[in-house]
Amino acid sequence: NPAQPPALAGLDAAVRQVYSFLERAAAARGGDWVNAEGGDVGVHGSHRSVVRHVANYLAAAELAERLGGVDAVVDVGSGVGALGAWLADRLGATLHLVDHDERIRRVAAAAFPAAHVHASLSEAPQAPLVTGMEVIEHISRPEQGEFARAVIDKVAPGGLLVLSTPDETRYLGGWSGYAPHIGVLTPESLERVLRKAGGASVTLWRMDGAPYELGRVRRVAEPLGNRAWSALSRRSPRLAVRLGGTATTVAALRDWRDAPVPSDVRAVPLADGRGTGLLAVAAPGVR
Repeated sequence: NPAQPPALAGLDAAVRQVYSFLERAAAARGGDWVNAEGGDVGVHGSHRSVVRHVANYLAAAELAERLGGVDAVVDVGSGVGALGAWLADRLGATLHLVDHDERIRRVAAAAFPAAHVHASLSEAPQAPLVTGMEVIEHISRPEQGEFARAVIDKVAPGGLLVLSTPDETRYLGGWSGYAPHIGVLTPESLERVLRKAGGASVTLWRMDGAPYELGRVRRVAEPLGNRAWSALSRRSPRLAVRLGGTATTVAALRDWRDAPVPSDVRAVPLADGRGTGLLAVAAPGVR
């Protein structure tokens, strides 16, 4: 029943498991920096960020297990594929990874050779579970409807689309300042896009807990820092790439495996929390 929020049971264990998948992606990546659009969670710079992403995929896993018999997963905007690979491994499902970035796809194919890696969603088959995690905000608002229709069309009859996006409404100016986020959504606009795209039923939850908290300092400092990075990237792209590569190296040297996973992470009704994560579940209408 998609109306019941996922319990996110065993999040701590899931995070530990995902680190081994992130290490496989890191080994395939080598010293290259391929995270320009956030497609490599392993170099996002914090254990907190990893926990946020794993919680989304754990929610998808729990919802898929309620369906039963999920034999294939299509992960749209998959990045290097570590989280999709963990999800498919947990479900015992065939994995299809879809990403437009050729460098990202090369890493994914090398790290997870059992996966089918696609440059376009049109190449992927229908599947009982389709995921689109932290993707739709990278798409301009006029194009989001077309994207939503395309991903919903990949959901096999009786299946689900599980989609996540950050809620940036509480940041300074209503935006995190992260340049690739060109189409940030509110809960209301996300639900509207999915319903218009053919979601016969759409359920939204707020991801809440410590990794999703936005304090007063971060509310202002993060948008300003991201805007400064964007300005540097425009004025001196080579320097930005070098700095990004340095950050990747530093992040790779950190071992977050033993960092505690907050126990308060949960999916709640939209009005019951203030967390900065949104999770949507859509079932397609009858074709």
